[in-house]
Amino acid sequence: MKSVRVFAFTFIFIRGAFAQFSDTLLAEPPLKSAIQHQLWATEYYVHITSEGGTIPFLAPNGDTLAYCENTCDFCTACLEGTVFLLDSTGGHRVLNYASRSAESQSNCRECSKYTKSKLNVESWGSVRWKLSSGFGEGVKSYRLVPYRTVAVDPACIPYGTVLYIPEAKGVRIQLEDGNSVEHDGYFFAGDTGGAIKGNHIDVFTGTDASHPFPFVHSSETKTFAAFIVNDLHIIYHFKALHLK
Repeated sequence: MKSVRVFAFTFIFIRGAFAQFSDTLLAEPPLKSAIQHQLWATEYYVHITSEGGTIPFLAPNGDTLAYCENTCDFCTACLEGTVFLLDSTGGHRVLNYASRSAESQSNCRECSKYTKSKLNVESWGSVRWKLSSGFGEGVKSYRLVPYRTVAVDPACIPYGTVLYIPEAKGVRIQLEDGNSVEHDGYFFAGDTGGAIKGNHIDVFTGTDASHPFPFVHSSETKTFAAFIVNDLHIIYHFKALHLK
C-alpha cells in the first residue's frame, strides 16, 4: 500500500510534466544553427525506504529530521540526493540534500555495493538534509521533474539551459496506470552533483531506478549529440515547469 501511494503521486506528476506542452512544442528545433555538445550520461533517482532505525538524517544545524535502519539505504539516499521516507500510515516525507558537514553518520564503504566503488564514497555519510516536497529540488530552488531535469556542470552547460537530445525523441515513458507518453527530446539543466564534471550529465528519472533512454550508458566513451535550445517560448515553459 505504501508503494502504491508513492507511485500514484509519481504518475500524476509525470503526466503533468508532459501535459505542459502542446503538439507544436513536440517538434524538433532547428538544429543547423544550434550549438552542439557531445555529452555522456548517467541517471539518478529518488531512493525509497522506510523511516525508522538508528542512522540519523541530520539538518545543517545538527537537528535530527528522521532515522534510517540500513546503511545501504542511507548511503544510496546520500548518493541520489533525495529520499522518500515511508511511514507506518502509508504516507511519506521527502528529504533533500542540503549541505555537508565534517561529521559522518555512516561509513558507506560498509555497504557491499559501494565497497569497491571508485566514487568518493567516504564523503557520502557527511550529507546534511532538509525537508522538501515533490521529488525534491536541484539548484536555484528548481524542483526536480522526472525525465526532464538533468544535472550538469555549469562550466559546460549553464543552469537554466534547455537541451534537445535527438536520441530521446520518441522514447516511451511508462506510467503507473499502464499508459505511456512519448518523450519529445527536451531536457532542462536544473541540478548538479559532485561527480558531474565537463560533458557529463545526469538524467533524473523520478522514483524509477532504471531508465528508458538509449543514450544513457554510464560510460564517458559513449557520447551522444545534444543541442542548446534558443526558442524563448520553449525555455519559458521549461523554467515554469521547474519553478515551485
